[in-house]
This record gives sequence, structure tokens and C-alpha cells, in this order.
Amino acid sequence: MKVHILNGDCLQSTLQAENPIIMREMLIEGPLGAASLEAFFRQRALYLEKTYTISQEEYAQKTVTEIEKMQQIPDHSEVNLWFDYDLFCFVNLLFIIQLLSQNKTLKLFLVRPLREPRFRIWRGFDGHSQTELKQAFSQRKKIGSSDLHFMYFLWNRLGKKNGLPDHVLLPFLSKHLNDYGSWQNSSVVRSRWGLTGEQAARIEK
Repeated sequence: MKVHILNGDCLQSTLQAENPIIMREMLIEGPLGAASLEAFFRQRALYLEKTYTISQEEYAQKTVTEIEKMQQIPDHSEVNLWFDYDLFCFVNLLFIIQLLSQNKTLKLFLVRPLREPRFRIWRGFDGHSQTELKQAFSQRKKIGSSDLHFMYFLWNRLGKKNGLPDHVLLPFLSKHLNDYGSWQNSSVVRSRWGLTGEQAARIEK
């Protein structure tokens, strides 16, 4: 089976992928540590309700159901992860990797936006036509065991009091965490989160 996990509804509207799963979360902020996935969902729902007035029912319907689909991907499936280069996508990707890596039979591939001058890299797949998305898919990269190990490690370090270990990736994370504040309420990000205009207006930079 071939599955596509996408970074938002906006991408699916252009891609029109078969067997899509939409990641509707904003793990770049809020609590991450929990003893179980059920506890994780509870604390995320409470945080989003308090911070963005997204009801717990809406979170369960839009987000939890999609993550549960990830857990139900059949063995030996090919899973294509469509994520941009920004920190918002990176943190969501880390979560998905640690979730999927529990099934050792899955074949994971990372699909990135095209690196061409006419695209603004930090807007990711935004502006890509369906033909360009197919081209990006043709350039996908297999996620190897060493990649999985490192990304799993990074996820488990997020939110720890002693912070992340020194690594070449850290300047990237730091820079784009700062950049994030300047465009977090854009229509692109809003479409990933599934926020209404009123909810997006509550975002504090």
C-alpha cells in the first residue's frame, strides 16, 4: 500500500493524493511530554483549547483521527512524508517519525519542495502546481536507519530541561524558531493548523 502523509490540507487540495493522511498539529509550541499517546492527546487538546479556543471535540475530529490512521498503516507499506524545510514542519515530522518507527516493516520516504530560484524556500510546497509536486515526488529520498535513529533521538530530547545536545542542526533550529514568529499567522500556516481566521488572530508572537 502507498500512503501519503501531508503537512496540511492546502497541499492535498493540489496534490489530490490517494490514501492521504493530514498532519493537523502545531507541535512547535505547547506541551510534548506524556506517559502515553492518550495522555499526549489529552494535554494537547487542553493546551489548544486554552490557547486558541479550539474545542477538544474539534481536536479529536480533525487531529486525533488522522494520527490514529498513521498507527493503522498496513505492514510493508510505502509511506511518503510531504514536509517543508521550516521548523514548524520539522517538529511535526519528528513526531511522525517516532510514531511510525515502531513498525519496522514500513518503507519511509521524505518528499521536499523543489529547490528552484522562483520558489521561496520557506513557503515550502505553497505555489507548487500538481506537475511540480509530481516532480518533487520523483526526487524523494529514502529515510535510512541512521536518519530514523537521529530523528527519534531529537524528538525525545525536545522539551527536556537540559535542552538539545550540540549538533550541526542546532543553528538551523534556532534561526528558524526566530523566523517563525514573523509569519506564523500567514494563510499557509493557518491552513496547516486548520485554524479559522478568528482563532488565528489569537496567535501571540
